[in-house]
Parts: sequence; C-alpha cells; structure tokens
Amino acid sequence: MSTYSKSINNMCNLVADTFDLPVFFINPDGKVTYENLKNHSLNPLYENQKEKFFNPLKFDARAEHHYPVIRKSIFSEKYILISVFNNQQLEGTVITGPALSFPLAEDRLSGIINDARAFFYRDKVLHYYNSLSIIGSEKLKNIAVFLFHLFNNQLLSTDSVMSENSKLTKTNNEKVNLAVSQNLQSNVFHHDRLFEKKILYIIREGRVEGLQELSIIKEEEAASILSKSSYIRSIKNHIITLITLVSRASIEGGLHEEIAFSLHDSFIQQVEELNRLDEVKSLAREVLYTFANKVKQVKDERYSKTITTCKDYIYKHIYEEINHNDIAHKVELSPKYLSALFKKEVGITVSDYIQQTKIDEVKKLLAYSKTPISEICSLLNFNDQSYFTKVFKKVVGITPKQYRERHHLLEKN
Repeated sequence: MSTYSKSINNMCNLVADTFDLPVFFINPDGKVTYENLKNHSLNPLYENQKEKFFNPLKFDARAEHHYPVIRKSIFSEKYILISVFNNQQLEGTVITGPALSFPLAEDRLSGIINDARAFFYRDKVLHYYNSLSIIGSEKLKNIAVFLFHLFNNQLLSTDSVMSENSKLTKTNNEKVNLAVSQNLQSNVFHHDRLFEKKILYIIREGRVEGLQELSIIKEEEAASILSKSSYIRSIKNHIITLITLVSRASIEGGLHEEIAFSLHDSFIQQVEELNRLDEVKSLAREVLYTFANKVKQVKDERYSKTITTCKDYIYKHIYEEINHNDIAHKVELSPKYLSALFKKEVGITVSDYIQQTKIDEVKKLLAYSKTPISEICSLLNFNDQSYFTKVFKKVVGITPKQYRERHHLLEKN
C-alpha cells in the first residue's frame, strides 16, 4: 500500500471516529478498498452487499466532482460523496453515511418495506433505520464542507456547495433549486403552509426564476402519509394534490381553463404510469416548471416585448435602487418615450409600477418570513420607515404591522 493510500485510510478512520458514521473508499474501478462501518449494519434492503448501495445512490465511481455531493438514496438515507484528487487525478470517492435528516415514522417505513417487498425481514429493516444517526440538513452541509477540505485541502463556502448540488438535478435543461427538490422529496409541500403559499404565488405570477430562488426550508418529518401500504403511492398522492393546486393557481394567473385542465389530466395520467420513485419526483418538478412557464407566456403576451423586458428588469432588480433611466437604457428608448409607452400598455407609470412591485415583495416578506419590518424597509430601498409605512398603507389599505398580524403564516401551520 502506498504512503498516499495509507494517508487516505487514516483520514477515513478519523472521519468515522469523529462523526460515528460508516465510511467507504471506492476506487475509480468501483471496488471498495476501505470500509469502516463503526459497528453499524448495512441496509437489509441492499441484501448485505456493499456494492448494492451504488444503485440506490446512482453512484458512478468514475465521476469527478470538485465539491462535496450530498445525495439521498431511494430509501431516504443521506450520504456525503467526496471525490479525492491527487495531482488533479481522481484517486477515488469517499462515501460517508448513511444518516437521516429526521426519524422516519413507522407508516413511512412500512411503505418503504412494502415497496421493496422486504416483508420477511421487516424487523431488521426497522432496527436498521432506528439505529441511524439523525443529522439535520444544515449540519450535514457543514460536515460535507469539512470533509472536502480534509481530503482535498480546499475550503469551499456552503453557499457554493449548495449551488453546485442544485445543478445536479435538472428538468428540461433548467436548473432546479435544491430547496424545491428537498421539500418535494420530504413531502413538505402539503404540510408546510409557508412553502405551499410561496409555490402557488410563483405559479400564479408566472415567475419561473422564483423556483430557483426559493430559500432553503428545513426538512421536517411531520409530513402526512397518504398511503400506509406504499411509500411510492404516498408520494404519488402528494404529487396529484400538487398538480391540482398549481393548476388552479395557474388559472388564477390567467391561463385558460381548458389548457390548465388538459395539463392537469395529462400529468395525473403520467404519475399513475410511473413506478420509480426518482421518476415520480422528477415529474413533480416538471409540473411546477410547466405551469409557471405557461402562466409567464400568457402574461408576456399581454404586452409588447419592450414592456415585458422592462417588467422583468424591475422584478429582477427589486432589491436595488431602480432608476428610470437605467430601464430606458436597457430597452434602448428615451426615458420620455418609455414613460408614454409604459403608461399606454400597463395603465400606470413606471414609477407607480416599481412601487407596486416593491409593495408586493414586501407583502411576501411580511407573510413568509420573520424579517423585522425596519429591515424590510431597508432591503427594498425605501427612504425611511415613516415613508415606507405611508406608501404601504396607501397601496394596501393597512400598515405593514397590521398586514403581518393578519397574514403571517409561520406560526399557523
């Protein structure tokens, strides 16, 4: 064994002892050259073959990642994958785990056992899951950054790690934010009222980019089980509910009823035809992007390309000081001509539209976050809180404080 290989083994031992997690090292040929189970057993659903977890993890031993990969198996376990490099050559991959983000309810475990047809060793499966370490998503992310630094002597920011991980999941060549994926995978959509409201707002407004910009929401186990006999069936039932909700939101956003209903029926038929968990979850993301794109298309068709570009510019720069001249420069028109064109098509002035869009964003922050009102005022670039309150009351009819008291969702789940 080379000195470098011994060094890797020593680091793997350190990781296993420090975090009390199983650690494996797999070379580029797919062979397990190091293992430390830390007195844990392998998942009985893998039939006691280490190589079996390659399939549930969709792991390719030859794949190179220049950041830690946090991957969830089809059996709800979470692993950290670290590509180890020596002089820019891939030496292999360290796999750390499994762990769970939260304890799995017995109903959910029963669904997993039934889907895997593991009836005869049900007790072993239950014992296995009860023995797994519980590590929250935030802590797991920090561990992943630490491990990558340990093995590759490169310290990455947690934001960059999450950004890179989000790129691994794509639907129709669009990057899907990790938050959407996490919430769909843990069934949070129908339990977390806050997340649901955000999604439906995005669909109703046709804000496709909003699906990528959602902040990460902590995974929870309190999600409801919609089928006690099958985990896949439970996920399907959640997705069918999702399809119904977003189709209604799309109609509210201006999509023709016939189009929305046709998409609704088509997606439900597709759900029923799928038998793999990853395919069902992938379809859920496709549902969100399809309806959001359709609503965006309808909204864009109401205005000329020039005005649509202006509105998109305002939305994307809502947290900045938006200057009328900058918008005019963006669409290559004089400020005076743009003012006349905008008022003609939209019915209000550019400045009024900017103000209205900012207030819409304020309403979201008041309802969906605990951000102090004074900080919201600063974030949206209002001159002072007195002026901010005056504008908000003029547009909404009540003060920001009253609006938060009536519409805040975080304590109403």
